Amino acid sequence: MLSATKQLVDLQQVDVKISEVVAHTGRLSAHKRHLEARIAQERAHVTALRDALQKAELDSRARNLEVDELDMRIRAYQERLDKGIISFKEMEDLRTKIATEKVRMSRLEDEALEAMNAIETARVELSAAQVAIVPLEGHLREQVEATAREIEATESGTLADLRRQRALLAAAAEPYALAQYEGLRAALPNPVVTIAQGTCGGCRIRVSANTVERVRAGRELVTCEHCSRILFVQ
Repeated sequence: MLSATKQLVDLQQVDVKISEVVAHTGRLSAHKRHLEARIAQERAHVTALRDALQKAELDSRARNLEVDELDMRIRAYQERLDKGIISFKEMEDLRTKIATEKVRMSRLEDEALEAMNAIETARVELSAAQVAIVPLEGHLREQVEATAREIEATESGTLADLRRQRALLAAAAEPYALAQYEGLRAALPNPVVTIAQGTCGGCRIRVSANTVERVRAGRELVTCEHCSRILFVQ
């Protein structure tokens, strides 16, 4: 095998490893983001429950205030009806108002009771969520930190070593061969491939017998006439 071709084969092997490690760190980063999103989601759930409790308490106070106001109004109507000197028409109007307001107050009392029940339910749910989120968030935080450490170790260790190795191989490669390799690598994941049974290992198309002989001779850098990949034989 031509020495320049051998250098490119070695360089490609390192590039493949680098791509695999980069893909691995990408998956780790995605997992870390997923864990952080889970933490944010759990916190948002607790916040939503707290907001729901506050809303239920406000609704309950509003209903109770309306009930109190209606009760005072009914009492005033009744007192005027009992003690006032009024006409028959005014008397009938007051009785109608009292009856109407009592119906309305009954409905509001039911609503106030429902609001109280909602408050109790919201308190129970919030309390349970606040208790549950502590160990859950702690566990998720541990996973986030462990994943971050693994990413850091991979990037500063394995990946950094591979990139140093690549730099040395690239520096040792023939400049013309390296330039051709880098140009192909920008468009193809495997710019250097073997010939197997007269077929290019990249495009899977049969190459000419002359191309095969030139590759076997190992005197020059030979490319596939179909896809331009650099060819070699084992």
